[in-house]
Amino acid sequence: MAKVLCVEIGVSVTKIAEMDYMVKRPKVYQCIEVKTPEGAIKDGYLNLGKIEALKEAIKNVLTEKKIRTKRVLFTVFSGKIISREIVLPGVKTHQIGAVIEANISEYFPIELDDYKVSHFHITTIREGENAGKHKVLVIAIEKELLDAYDKLATELGLRIVDIDYAGNSIVQAAKHSAGAGAIMVVKMEEENAIITILQQGTFILQRNINHTLGRREEEQISKEEALESLINTMTRVADFYVSHDENNKLEQIYVMGECSRDQHVIDTITEHMQLPCRVLDQVRGVNVHRNAEDAPMNLFAAAIGSGISSVGFANEKEKERHETNYVSACLLMIVFFVVLIIAVLSIALIPYNAAVLEEKALKKKEETYAPAKVVYEQYESTKALYTQVEYGHLLTEHSNDSILNFLEELEKQLPADVEMTEFASDDEMCVMTMRVADKETAAGVINKLRDFVSVERVTVESVTEEGAEESKAANLKEADTTIYFTISCYYNDITPAAPVAAQTATGETTQE
Repeated sequence: MAKVLCVEIGVSVTKIAEMDYMVKRPKVYQCIEVKTPEGAIKDGYLNLGKIEALKEAIKNVLTEKKIRTKRVLFTVFSGKIISREIVLPGVKTHQIGAVIEANISEYFPIELDDYKVSHFHITTIREGENAGKHKVLVIAIEKELLDAYDKLATELGLRIVDIDYAGNSIVQAAKHSAGAGAIMVVKMEEENAIITILQQGTFILQRNINHTLGRREEEQISKEEALESLINTMTRVADFYVSHDENNKLEQIYVMGECSRDQHVIDTITEHMQLPCRVLDQVRGVNVHRNAEDAPMNLFAAAIGSGISSVGFANEKEKERHETNYVSACLLMIVFFVVLIIAVLSIALIPYNAAVLEEKALKKKEETYAPAKVVYEQYESTKALYTQVEYGHLLTEHSNDSILNFLEELEKQLPADVEMTEFASDDEMCVMTMRVADKETAAGVINKLRDFVSVERVTVESVTEEGAEESKAANLKEADTTIYFTISCYYNDITPAAPVAAQTATGETTQE
């Protein structure tokens, strides 16, 4: 069974887990730590000037532990990674990637040439108005970040299997720890934290926060202030989850990552959140070899989670290795089909006499049905005339004939706190400017418009935020802002298709 090195590079410590990759119940063989050279990584981006030092540190520990595995999988996180949860139509699972690629510009307002996009499937909705649709998390990572990890693997003489997003790694590591209720999983590192809520093993929501829990005492913000900020964010996330359904309830908080070594952090979270809080000391769904039994799973959980199932930012590297095997397989298949065709032709040759008898029978049928051809041609001519008249009538209609339907939908669907400040319409589309209180309301309005029956598609032209700078200057934690956004709604195109000319039974084209 092929092994892989699952590597998570932290600010001060790099974690490496040697394990099976992408199998039903993988085994973890070794878990090792190595000190990360100072300044080698910042916010997920590797410092190219420190690649050599980082390479030597990793190479030395692999040699020391006699690890010869040559495949590597990195799990990464950065505040610059963009993610968005979307709902897709009920296509087949293997078609989700193609649907995302076709609509990617609607999800991310960025220059996508500089980013690599991937996704992971959260769940298929089973009930309600969206039953059958897929909930998917789409992730975009800068190619500059990925290229640095590719360079590190090359320097180490390793072959990249994949590069995983830490948010997915956390879900894979903790999903079997959620019981009938819901759990909050907090991965705390020196520079940032990822807060995830899972319900019965299913991803519900995820939020990222920058903090300074791992910084030295002499720096500006103390650990206590950073911990307070983290707990405030955890509280808001928990309140947001509970507010969506009165039956929602958090039963447990699990912490993992470098800062979970500090028992004071765990005790403080327990005190303020009024929920049981403990380290994630077990990754369910994996077997642990005796060489890794003493490893603290709360530190290696994310690395192990990436080995359970990764999102696929670099799995093309692994595919290239199999291309030569595909060539040999193709040649064998060609030879097989040639032999098969020769055999089929030998068996399927029809005796000449049988073919002559069949030809005579068909000619007799043609003579019998000849009178019906005249009736058929008259029918086709009448049908063509009707189609032309109907087409002429449809040409008198315009796309904006249904503008009243669109306005009625606006009145029924939009929340009362949404104010329309501008509206303009022509034969093809309307342009509206609206004012709302926050970006979540704006996103909800846009999603509702995309579900309108009278609208073919919706594009966001601009989004502006007023009031943020004043709140920031006043040192307020949350800005008192107003969101203005302009959208274009394209009416459903009712342009009729031109009628196809009728054909007679002899193949001649006729048109009234």
